[in-house]
Amino acid sequence: METATATAGPPELVLPKDEPGAGNGVTPGGTTITTSTPLTGSNKKPPQKRKKPAASPQPSPSTKPKQDSEPAAADGSTTNGEQVRPVPEGSSQAEPAPVVKKQKKKHTEEGKQTTTTPPGKKQKGGTGKHVRFHIKLYSASKQPTAATTAGIAKKKKAKQQQQQQQAVPGVVPEQQHKQQNGATGAEPKKKASKKGRTAKVNGGAVGLPPTSVVTPLKRASQIKQEPKTPSRAAHSPIVGGTSSSTTTTTTTASPAGTALHELDSVTIGRQTFAWLIGPTISVDEFMRTHWERKPLLVQRSDRAYYAGLLSRAMIDEMLRTNNIEYTKNIDITSYRDGQRETHNPDGRVLPPDLWHFYDAGCSVRMLNPQTYLRSVYELNVKLQEYFHCMTGANFYLTPPGSQGFAPHYDDIEAFVLQIEGRKRWRLYGPRQPQEVLARVSSENLRQDELAGPPIVDVVLEAGDLLYFPRGCIHQAATVPGAHSLHITVSVYQRNCWADLFEQMLPIALATAADTEPQLREGLPLDLHQHFGIVHSDGISADRRRLIVRIRAMFDKLFSDAAIDAAVDQLAKRFQHDALPPLVDFGEWDDTVYGGGNYEFRPDGTVRCARPIDDR
Repeated sequence: METATATAGPPELVLPKDEPGAGNGVTPGGTTITTSTPLTGSNKKPPQKRKKPAASPQPSPSTKPKQDSEPAAADGSTTNGEQVRPVPEGSSQAEPAPVVKKQKKKHTEEGKQTTTTPPGKKQKGGTGKHVRFHIKLYSASKQPTAATTAGIAKKKKAKQQQQQQQAVPGVVPEQQHKQQNGATGAEPKKKASKKGRTAKVNGGAVGLPPTSVVTPLKRASQIKQEPKTPSRAAHSPIVGGTSSSTTTTTTTASPAGTALHELDSVTIGRQTFAWLIGPTISVDEFMRTHWERKPLLVQRSDRAYYAGLLSRAMIDEMLRTNNIEYTKNIDITSYRDGQRETHNPDGRVLPPDLWHFYDAGCSVRMLNPQTYLRSVYELNVKLQEYFHCMTGANFYLTPPGSQGFAPHYDDIEAFVLQIEGRKRWRLYGPRQPQEVLARVSSENLRQDELAGPPIVDVVLEAGDLLYFPRGCIHQAATVPGAHSLHITVSVYQRNCWADLFEQMLPIALATAADTEPQLREGLPLDLHQHFGIVHSDGISADRRRLIVRIRAMFDKLFSDAAIDAAVDQLAKRFQHDALPPLVDFGEWDDTVYGGGNYEFRPDGTVRCARPIDDR
């Protein structure tokens, strides 16, 4: 072994890409070079050892370097742009020169070469003993990653697309800019708009806020985008697929030339309701022929229409990530032999317990899924703007061949959205006039208490809708061999004229008593002699005279001020019961919970990047 001493300004060793031994420390003559210290930018080089060949024969054709195919220019640069130092006349080709400081521009290319040959393997065409270089080619910030390989593949794909576009007349190639910026495997950075901030989650583009803060309503599995059209070719669901990791979007039609963010909340709510009941019936037709009058059945033959709203996987994930409690949030029920029972234990609902009840034939009802599932939350928060009243939702999960509830009627307008499986629904007409548009829900009814045969008997498939007004008696059961998962959206609870008058009459009476002295006069002494149940059948003249006087005073109660005050009371109740407004992901950073609101300066000061104001 001999020791080679480096001098100032030594020639640089360059191995062409196609030369045998390039990238693994083998010189053309089979000489192997090793270094014990990392390569630095200094001209002073550590001593290098080289292995002297046993003999000095002329290089064979297999080991001869391919310098003839890449001649050096007069200034010492090769055809591929690499810098070399001319070899002095009379020197041997097999004797390598010490390596000078590495050049920054060659990092990417050298990194690509070193990664093409697995460690410990010889390259084709190389002779002699191969010793791996112990030179760290990349700094901590320049480590080769999967992005380098991905960038090469992207560049090749861009070239192919460019060639294809050039072959088609009238197509302007747009890949040149991408190739220039994607040479290192990275797309050019663009400043994202406020409404365009998205994050990749499980392979899908989801509009997550660019922060690490996760709230129950910001889960990736629950996210949906704004609807944009009530009727589409295949009617996408509002959000998600059938699992918690898939997300799809739906669109809602906007008036021509109107951006979605420029629409008011009532218009967006109407469009969402049109998607809910569409596409075979319009909102106007529904309100004219079915609303509070008769049931509506919509069969779509599209199993994925409502699939994004809910799934068993989403239920399981919700239970694992939230404190869901029995009775408060979830009921476990059964209906067997005409007897309805509730099997709620105490405490938190754990997934193994719930699925055990489900396997045992019990039904699962959740009272407020909109609190924990963003998909249901967004549906409700938009519908409540159109109906201008509290909008609720329950989901029901029923195992095959079972029934969870006894026949009954409710005090709500019900929209049944079949998510999964199949379920048979039977609707019955009211038994007496008081049950028409009932203000109070009924108790559990027996089968012999139902009013004759059902007026509707249908099996809902996934993607179907069934609407029936309040007071309509109903019962539902799964068919053998099929489970059922559906959501019932409820509106117009305690929202009739009688509820308005309950608010208006006390206000009107108090106001009229202050302004009308007649209302403050004492009652007639003979009032009890003409009124009451004992005198209800009497038609005396004094009774008729008092009735006329009472009606005249009663008419003074109906003032505009009393009506306005009563409507305000209903609106106040709505604001108390309604869900909070939906904050989209474009607005998320402009809230107190958003990320990037503050700039932390090097001098220790903190500046608010997005001042919070009344807008």
